[in-house]
Formats: sequence, structure tokens, C-alpha cells
Amino acid sequence: METSFWIVDTFSDNVFRGNPAAVLFVDELSDCALLQNIAMEINALETIFVKELYDGNFEALCFTPKIRGLYLGNGLFAAAKVINDRKPAVRRFNIICGIRIFLVNILDNGDVSIRFSTVELEKVPIPTNLSAALNDEIVVSIAAGKDELIVEMRSPSKLLNLSPNLDILGGIAYDSFILTTDTHYEVNADYDFGVRVFAPKLGIFRDMLTPIAATKLVAYWTGRMEKKELVGFQPSSDKTSYVSARYGSEFTNLTCRCVISVYGHILLHAGGEHLETAVL
Repeated sequence: METSFWIVDTFSDNVFRGNPAAVLFVDELSDCALLQNIAMEINALETIFVKELYDGNFEALCFTPKIRGLYLGNGLFAAAKVINDRKPAVRRFNIICGIRIFLVNILDNGDVSIRFSTVELEKVPIPTNLSAALNDEIVVSIAAGKDELIVEMRSPSKLLNLSPNLDILGGIAYDSFILTTDTHYEVNADYDFGVRVFAPKLGIFRDMLTPIAATKLVAYWTGRMEKKELVGFQPSSDKTSYVSARYGSEFTNLTCRCVISVYGHILLHAGGEHLETAVL
């Protein structure tokens, strides 16, 4: 196997300041064990393998460093950015992940906009060890969207300064934890809600901003704020990540900037015994 790869910083227009995802174009998606090993070697938040279909659309598989599945969604934006970079005339297409189809639009300013199905949240009890995992910070409210737990905190400063205990979080029965807050106490804030996502069960031990989390946060905050167009911000010390969202009863559209930060090459020798990577 020989192919190029790209590292794309999603939700940012500055290299090394967004949430990185890796993109590889392949002829086949059948050898999932091999693809998982490559994702583990690259060790980005998410690695997406893309196969171009005959009709101009694209089939894809996503992997975290630890597990296969579309748990994050950053790879979708990264793939869209690379597809458009390689084929500037391609502005509207589908990325197919299993049974899920994501409609992609490249806007005139280069932003990537992707349509996600709108999600429904449910009320759940507070997990026993959540307070200990969050260093006894006050939790305002929680909700669950499938395997992700939304945890609302008191203020953006509390969200920014929190260092959760990832060992304890990893023992709670959710794949990821979406920590969020509104801007009620902020002056002249240019965003509606803050978000930091932690997913130790997926092999990810740093915070991030992900599309899958954003779709659930839009559902969470739309009712509280009585508005359907929102801006989310990742208030991490080393990130400047934003996402714009438009809520709908059937679909939620997310839009963000993406920038290619690394381009490289992968060569897998016969038998899968040796993997070489080179950054070009």
C-alpha cells in the first residue's frame, strides 16, 4: 500500500491551532485491521480513509487511534477540505459512512459546510463518579445523546481552567464527555456556547471540538437560548476553534474553517511488516 496523507486542522484557519484529523485516499476499505493500525500510527484525533466512487461521491471509514467508528466527525471536514483542495471545481458532494450520508457544500469563502441529522437528547441521572472526575466543580445540568454525556458548567472560565480526571471519566459508561457553558456572564463574547470534549475510552486524552458533539450541543442550547443559529467556541489554552451551526427539525448544518497543516507519504511493505511515513 502506497498513498499520500494530509493532516487538516479543523475548526480553525490557523495551522496547529485547530483539531487535527488525518485524511488518506485508498482504493479499498476492506482491510479494517490495516486501516486501524495506520490510524494508530498517525495518532490524530481521527483518521478518515476515503474511496472515490464512480459518481463523484465518496465512501469513507473513520478511526480514532483506538477504535473504528464515526465518534468524532472531524475527519468528514478534513476530507472535504482535501477533496476541494485537490479538485477545486468540486463544491458539492456526499461522503458516505456506512448507512449515513453527509451532504458537503464548499462555500464561496472556502468554508466547509456539512449537513448532519438533528439529534434528540434525553434526561439521565448524574453518574456517581462524575463530580470526582470534574474536581468537584458544580454541574448545572446534564443530558445524554446516545453514548455522549453533555455536562453544563457554570462559566467559561470554569470550563477553560478545568483539568478533569481522565482515569475516572474513562470508568463512566459514556464514550465521550461534552463539557459546555453559555456566555451569560461574558461581556462582548463572539460565541454562544463553549465546548471541550474528552474521550478517554476512544484513546483520546486531550480536549477537542468535534462535529458529532456540536450537533448535540446545538440541540441542547437551541431550546435554552431560543435561537436556531449559534456559534460554538473551544476555549482551550492552545486552541482557537469555532463552529457555526444552524438548527433544523430534521437536519443541523455545521460550518467551519479548515486548513491543511501537514502533507506526507505512507508506504506499507509487503505483509504489513513495516510502515514508513515521510512528511513532504
